[in-house]
Amino acid sequence: MKFYPCLIGLLFCLACQQRKKVDVPSWAQDGFLLDTAQMQGAPEIFRSGYVLLSQRDEPGALYLLDAKGKVVWFHGVKGTGFKTAHFTENKTFLCILGSKEYATSYGDQVLEVSLRGDTLLHLQKGQGDFTSNAHHEVLLAPGDNIVLLNTVERTFDLRAKGGGVADTVKSDGILVLDRKGRKVWEWTVFDALDPLGDTGIVGTRNDWMHANSLSFDRDGNYLISFYNNGQIWKLDAKTGAVIWKFGRGGDFPIPDSAAFDMGHAVHRNEQGELMLFDNGVSSTRSQTLAFRIDESARTATTVIRAPLPAYLFNDRMGSAYLVGRDHILQCSSKKNTVMLTDKLGTPRWHLRCAFIPYRAEFIPRSALPDFTAD
Repeated sequence: MKFYPCLIGLLFCLACQQRKKVDVPSWAQDGFLLDTAQMQGAPEIFRSGYVLLSQRDEPGALYLLDAKGKVVWFHGVKGTGFKTAHFTENKTFLCILGSKEYATSYGDQVLEVSLRGDTLLHLQKGQGDFTSNAHHEVLLAPGDNIVLLNTVERTFDLRAKGGGVADTVKSDGILVLDRKGRKVWEWTVFDALDPLGDTGIVGTRNDWMHANSLSFDRDGNYLISFYNNGQIWKLDAKTGAVIWKFGRGGDFPIPDSAAFDMGHAVHRNEQGELMLFDNGVSSTRSQTLAFRIDESARTATTVIRAPLPAYLFNDRMGSAYLVGRDHILQCSSKKNTVMLTDKLGTPRWHLRCAFIPYRAEFIPRSALPDFTAD
């Protein structure tokens, strides 16, 4: 079925309008189970706010839930899924779409929709300079442009590493597009790192580095995280130069108690700390970590270490975002669970999903002052 965003938005989001009650399909509401016994531990900012979740399976869906686990806003699409989604500063939802033919967080479309369900932007692979797959991240960039992680391929002679004379190495890049799909800026991992310097490149050439999150630092430069080497890089948003590397073998010493080997959803939180969801593959214990870093002195101080309960170990995907000053919304994707914890990891709110949630974003009530869910 061909995808018509405006039509699907009308079919699935007839009442998704500001200042009007939202008509949510029963099957959408049935996809969540809240443990109400822990509600008393949730702070007021969380009780009055919303949780954004996206469904990658077909038909794809975006959900806003309140603290009672009720779906208060919904937007669906047919024939494709929401691989990732962000609530933007313009009070819109910016998403990567991809059918089941695309793996996990990869897709071939970028969609921006309003709270009314209106399609504000729809870019498809093959349009303009959007010629490669998007994956894991799409953000609003200065100038109302779109920035996303994309797939990049290069050919190398890997005979010295045990490979072939012309092997394809697949990795990642950052692509900035205007709203018509025309390239504004680009960067690739190959601009900064030579795969021939990687002794294990033959084994990782089909997914070398595996970038899995992108965000803006406070100075407008990029923070990009890589799953395979356990590092976070800060990149100059104009030149693409690597400013520093954080994590395993990086430029900052990290206490052993806060060492991470895999990470997701890397960003600066509201307190200016470098925050991430640590999958904890080597320790089989997932957690949220946040660091106060001094970029000049190259020092890092651990300010948050909030482990999830052992049964929620999550070796892939996941996210962690501050809720107020003292709580964290953590997403254990492969356990179909979203949990609000304090900064020590103590559970305060617990939600089960019928699908695998790639991330769970918290949206405070103050960000949607005109939205009436009741």
